[in-house]
Amino acid sequence: MAKLTEKQHRFADEYIRLGNATEAARLAGYKKPNPQGTENLAKPSIKSYINGVLEEMASKRIMQASEAMELLTTIARGEMEETMYIGTSDGVITIEDKKPDINQRTTALKEILKRYPIDREGKERLLQAQADKATAEAALAKNKADKLTQSGKVNELLQSLLDVKSGGDGSGQADV
Repeated sequence: MAKLTEKQHRFADEYIRLGNATEAARLAGYKKPNPQGTENLAKPSIKSYINGVLEEMASKRIMQASEAMELLTTIARGEMEETMYIGTSDGVITIEDKKPDINQRTTALKEILKRYPIDREGKERLLQAQADKATAEAALAKNKADKLTQSGKVNELLQSLLDVKSGGDGSGQADV
């Protein structure tokens, strides 16, 4: 990167701060700020300096993927600690050095695993396991429904609901 004069450096810093070339040129000390500000933005050395500073600022503000993965890993391992404040009728209770609970750790693990590809066979096994689980849950629900129907509880419940809807007391008995 080419060296900037002191005035060009001030211009670039003011431009980064303000986003206005004319005002930046005026503050940097140029006698004709309007054309000079525009001309400075066209110079490769100044443009390169401005872009470099803006990229550096963005990288400091925006978390990179590796930093996010490191953070998720410390949570998943239970290494991160936090201070919790719980309001009570007696005041505030402070819990120092609280480690992530199992739900927080599991969530962090799921987020980490989303970023790692599973091989084709692993995907197929996962899909088959999910299908088997859904089939088992459906069979379980059908079994429960069959038991309720056979015991007559469902019919009694439906009859009571119909009775209430038609103005009865829900007992299923006709008013005499």
